[in-house]
Amino acid sequence: MKPIAILGWLVFWLMGSQTIAQSGLKGEYYKGTNFEQKILTRIDPQLNFDWSSGGPASGIPRSYYSIRWTGKLLAPVTGQYKFYARVDDGIRVWVGNQNVMDSWQLNDSKNYTGSIVLEAGHYYDLRIDYFNDMMGGEIELYWLRPDAKKIVQDPYTTPGDPITAQYFFQKAPPIAVPKAPAKPVTLTPVVVSTPPIPKAVPQKRLIPVKPKPIRNPSPPLPPKTIAIDNSATTSPASILKPTAEPPSEHTPGTTFILHNVQFEQSSYVLLPESATELNKLVLAMKTNPLWHINIAGHTDNVGDPRLNLSLSENRAKVVASYLTRRGIDDARVTTTGYGGTRPIADNTSESERSKNRRVEIMTK
Repeated sequence: MKPIAILGWLVFWLMGSQTIAQSGLKGEYYKGTNFEQKILTRIDPQLNFDWSSGGPASGIPRSYYSIRWTGKLLAPVTGQYKFYARVDDGIRVWVGNQNVMDSWQLNDSKNYTGSIVLEAGHYYDLRIDYFNDMMGGEIELYWLRPDAKKIVQDPYTTPGDPITAQYFFQKAPPIAVPKAPAKPVTLTPVVVSTPPIPKAVPQKRLIPVKPKPIRNPSPPLPPKTIAIDNSATTSPASILKPTAEPPSEHTPGTTFILHNVQFEQSSYVLLPESATELNKLVLAMKTNPLWHINIAGHTDNVGDPRLNLSLSENRAKVVASYLTRRGIDDARVTTTGYGGTRPIADNTSESERSKNRRVEIMTK
């Protein structure tokens, strides 16, 4: 066979091997934020989803679900790859069994990054864990390839490109070496003679030996995870049944401040003493089933305005989660974060700034 013909056959074989592997990632969809109840499995061509208005699939609600994607990632060139994810809420990413991204907590459409060196033409095991807590969810996965000409300047932007289906596979193509064409064989006559009959040899008696059971090796340790701090919603003070009557000022069309709803400093973790006033709000919502409310989070003007905006949004979401976990339909609750853009007091002193760090409720 001519060299050109062999080369063409090799290219055809390699292209055929690429089509053998099914593209896309296997997505396993669960109810619950920690993979509690599997609902369905499907193949997703890429991770670019916005579920702000509903659940990700039939049978999965808008809130409190988790998804695990697995498969193979093909590296087109050799060098350092930077991965970017925009998520609401938590994400973990492993490439080639190396954890490159880990933010297993409540997030509000933030960008997260991780990097790893990959070799061209290799298929790497890929696993992505994701969960959404309250309200709608969002996940977008990008990468910045070594051959890209873009430069990362602002950590709050996503400089990479979406990872498309041509780099996601269920299995790597089988590795095989094409056989060279067989050489012609010249046959020569062979004289066949009758072999002598061998003498019988006494056979030794074989004693069967019971095989020893093969013990399975110890399973690999699970990847390190970061636990979600649920102390604010599972503490004894927060699970008390409401006993107080709904306050008289909780009437439709009014806006009021939850003065006794407190958070840890620079965090959106509820303090246990917030349960009393939140339980009153739960009782008011159950007593008035036609009410719809908007929860607005506010901060003072100290620090990065972008971080303050994110903090106010997450605090509003945590209050909404407190209500929905106690039987309030999430369709009756919306959230907004204003950061430090709507102060009600002067920010020149700590006593005045503390008044601006608040959560407001507007009934509709």
